[in-house]
Amino acid sequence: MDDSHGETYLARLTSPGKSAIATLSLFGPRAWEIILKVFKPRTKKPLPAFPTPGSVFLGRLGLGHGDEVVLSCKTNRPMLLEIHPHGGTQVVSMLLEFLQAEGATLCNWQDFITHTTADPLQAMALVLLNQATTSEPTKILLDQFQGAFRLWLDSFLGFINQGDSRNATALLSDIGRYSYLSGRLVEPWRVVLAGPTNAGKSSLMNILAGYQRSIVSEIPGTTRDVLWLETAIEGWPVSFADTAGLRITSDPLENAGMLMGTNATEQADLVLWVQDCSASQIPAPVLFHNKKIIGVTNKIDLDAFQPASIPQGAIGISALSGLGIEALLAKIIEELVSPVPKPGQAVAFHPLLKSALENSLEFVDKGRLLDVPKLWESFKKNLN
Repeated sequence: MDDSHGETYLARLTSPGKSAIATLSLFGPRAWEIILKVFKPRTKKPLPAFPTPGSVFLGRLGLGHGDEVVLSCKTNRPMLLEIHPHGGTQVVSMLLEFLQAEGATLCNWQDFITHTTADPLQAMALVLLNQATTSEPTKILLDQFQGAFRLWLDSFLGFINQGDSRNATALLSDIGRYSYLSGRLVEPWRVVLAGPTNAGKSSLMNILAGYQRSIVSEIPGTTRDVLWLETAIEGWPVSFADTAGLRITSDPLENAGMLMGTNATEQADLVLWVQDCSASQIPAPVLFHNKKIIGVTNKIDLDAFQPASIPQGAIGISALSGLGIEALLAKIIEELVSPVPKPGQAVAFHPLLKSALENSLEFVDKGRLLDVPKLWESFKKNLN
């Protein structure tokens, strides 16, 4: 979009206070002029009079010593810059006020879309980018906002228009490896802690939370409600659910709690089947067998612990001391996020895109190449 005679706009693209690194965007005819006045490069080499697209600069921005930021030029005709400071609310607010004082017009991300892009894919990515709460989805959505999916789609449609179904199929296969992410960039993965009573599920929940969220007791059946905790592991959003221990009981409240836990498990992406190492090890119930399951053997800090008591493939931990927790967290992410997109990888970042890709593959498989561009044209119209 040509905004050469308009205002210079400033917006925060990432959610307030949610990411370790924030993303601010500066767009308009005075964007680089403002940066030349206020940006202090880390090296003695001065900034160029006019940046080239893709150039990246390290330095400080703000009053006094300022905050260390990464500055990048996305396009220069018109000028679109991105500033990546620390994600703390105070730091971001200070920089926004500072840039406003230099002449930039602050706007929300919705208005920023109308000023900077007519591309519905970019607008869709920006909407989700503002909802992302952790670092890894933010990186992926930022790549899509910067054109990763658009470049993929242009290449794909280019092969389609040439009648090259082989290369078109290869592109669909490549991006399809990451389709599992389409609903998990702004919504957390759901992980349920299940197992027999008194296995230490609530203690494990508490160590994952970093504080006592669940009531811990030696009395079987203490947990009756489903308790949820949302956190981040290696930059990915994850919600854990602590459920009632499974056993035969006549207590109606405890039975109701077990039913609630079963219902939560049906919605889970992953089940942690937690057992006490000193008790008989039993396999997860049949109703869990359509789920990804990680076996967790707890209380390995006990004197009576025997390594042979850990079933094959399970992970031994102590929810009391924290032993084995790092290995468990790594295993959780390995099960949930695989494969991990490389920087710049195109991803079907929205369920609507995933559906469009599936329809495209069906058309290509049936030799209906002429219908593929029509599909994407219709998709674009529906987004506008």
